[in-house]
Amino acid sequence: MTVAYRLPGVPSPPKMTDEVFRATRDFIYENTGIYFQDNKKYLLEGRLGKRLQVIGMESFESYLQLVRLSPQRAAEMKFLYEAVTINETFFFRNEPQFEAFEKTLVPQILERKTGAAKSKLKVWSAASSSGEEAYTLAMIYLEKIRPRYAGLEIEIVGTDLSSAVIETARAGVYREYSVRNMPRLYMDKYFEAVDGRFHLVPQAKKLARFEHLNLYDRGRMRAMGRFDIIFCANVLIYFDQQSKIQVVSDLYDNLNPGGFLFIGYAESLHGISSAFKLVNFPKTVAYQKE
Repeated sequence: MTVAYRLPGVPSPPKMTDEVFRATRDFIYENTGIYFQDNKKYLLEGRLGKRLQVIGMESFESYLQLVRLSPQRAAEMKFLYEAVTINETFFFRNEPQFEAFEKTLVPQILERKTGAAKSKLKVWSAASSSGEEAYTLAMIYLEKIRPRYAGLEIEIVGTDLSSAVIETARAGVYREYSVRNMPRLYMDKYFEAVDGRFHLVPQAKKLARFEHLNLYDRGRMRAMGRFDIIFCANVLIYFDQQSKIQVVSDLYDNLNPGGFLFIGYAESLHGISSAFKLVNFPKTVAYQKE
């Protein structure tokens, strides 16, 4: 038999009642489109429980009131967003997508462009986390694309719900975990190792800019502008069907005609949108706006 002991003076972690779970889940859904199913109560309880410990709050009910009604609501919301999202990524994570980007999509898009538009490629990393995806695209541009297309500029925008990971992305400094799959060519050419950290060189860093963005915010989504390619991997899995339809519709509107959308390997637009044309590439697929 296992017996649990607790040290004297150490308070028990708070428990989330079913009622508070449903109210908190609904609040998160209304603000982000992220939906915690009934069997994910333990997950929400664990993530928010850590935040309660940090701010010294004793109940989830009090925390819900804090983010709903308190004057500190706006400041606390960024911590709530960070608690309910997972930011796990690394450089060159979806290599087949990057291969399709370099070898097929860029040539197709540039062939279709005319006039001034031909001189710029606009790419959006719509769930950029700490910036690895956006900076991978920047390095591929410098190494593979710019030498083939003289005068071609690239605009890379990275967005994420979490303000903390956006700051990490802007710093461009990474631990060994993030660079573990980095091809040696890119590692040697685009990073400087300093005290166990890996600093992206300014030449690549300056090509990407990062903004805080809630993909569920339709007003902000409409203001993002038009892009040639959007990467939005491993985000739709957190949304329910209605939220997926809304977000994908907005992503569609943010693409130029003929533009492409990449999503995660475990994700699909089946039953979500019929507006895209499915395009197959080696070991991956993309969705094209016709």
